[in-house]
Amino acid sequence: MGAEVLLYAYGLVCLSMLVFNLIYGLYLRTDDRRRQRRIGRLRRRMESQLNRLGETTGSAEQPLPVRHMTWMRRRLSHISGLRAFDELMHELHGNDAACRACVRQLQPVLLDLAIVYLRRENTQAAYFCYFLSRYRLRRHMEMDQLQSVVLSYLKRDNLYCKINALKALCSFASPSVLADALVALGEGRESQLHEKVITEALFSYSGESAALIERLWACLDRFSLPIQRAVLDYIRFRSGMHCGRMLEILTDPRRDKELHLAAIRYFGRYPYEPAREELLRLLRRGDASHWEYAAISASALSAYPGQETVDALLKAMNSVNWHIRNNASVSLQAHGLTYEEMLRVLDGEDRYAREMLAYRLKARRLEEQAASDGAQPYRKTARKGAAVSA
Repeated sequence: MGAEVLLYAYGLVCLSMLVFNLIYGLYLRTDDRRRQRRIGRLRRRMESQLNRLGETTGSAEQPLPVRHMTWMRRRLSHISGLRAFDELMHELHGNDAACRACVRQLQPVLLDLAIVYLRRENTQAAYFCYFLSRYRLRRHMEMDQLQSVVLSYLKRDNLYCKINALKALCSFASPSVLADALVALGEGRESQLHEKVITEALFSYSGESAALIERLWACLDRFSLPIQRAVLDYIRFRSGMHCGRMLEILTDPRRDKELHLAAIRYFGRYPYEPAREELLRLLRRGDASHWEYAAISASALSAYPGQETVDALLKAMNSVNWHIRNNASVSLQAHGLTYEEMLRVLDGEDRYAREMLAYRLKARRLEEQAASDGAQPYRKTARKGAAVSA
């Protein structure tokens, strides 16, 4: 009897799941029809306005009627209307001149909508920030009230809302407002953004990167540690004109280790002769508790030619740490030494060095074999050392 009850219960569960899937599928189909009807109504309402805007250029551009602006403000205050407008603009992308003119004239409406969606639930607020990043003019003006409103979106405890608000500010905010946004992100304790997400958002900044970097340097000490790291990574990929400041960070004992490592990576990307001695000192220090300094310095020194550098890297091949030996062998190869030459110089006396050279020789043979066979190159070394060589 108990087995029959379980069997009937299992059948009821399966039947319930089937009914749910059918109902949900019908809902999606009807929702798609409703969405298409909304887009159709919006297209019919805007068609005459877009045609009129497309016929005028430059100073002769005619303003949208107040009645139409009021209708758009009311329509876009609903999330369904906002989505319909986004999809309609995507469909009408071929009519670039009229679409740009329409978006340009709708800018005053966005400030009202920002206040409206600030009071909405997190999903709608996050979508509105995404909408802003697409349709807000990229003026990067200091006096822009919309920027201060979007800053309030960063204080919400929703991850997607924070990310989209930051990306929206990167699309149109001034450098000072964007720096204030990073300060605000560091003050919150909930839904903290990962530093790589912040760096990626900064890459989308559409203004002058030089002006933004100068502002970020001025506010560096106001940022939290993860944001400082993200900012230094952004500077590393954007400009090589800040070697002096990076050297100050590297030699400042009050700075966190992660900032020191970011500075070492910077000097690996942009060789800076005054930094050579500090990189060699970190490589020779051999502190087991801070092996990351030596490992990343060994990688950075591939860009610093000279016998002193080669000698230091050869000595690092005797390290007990795998990452230090691996990065040192890669840098020595960049300096023109083959693995056979390294083996002769090291005289095969050190077990750690022999193991690393044997590993590198095997990896090279596998890469050459994969290249000759047209297959994907062997990447085990890159994956294993990625955390300290990037």
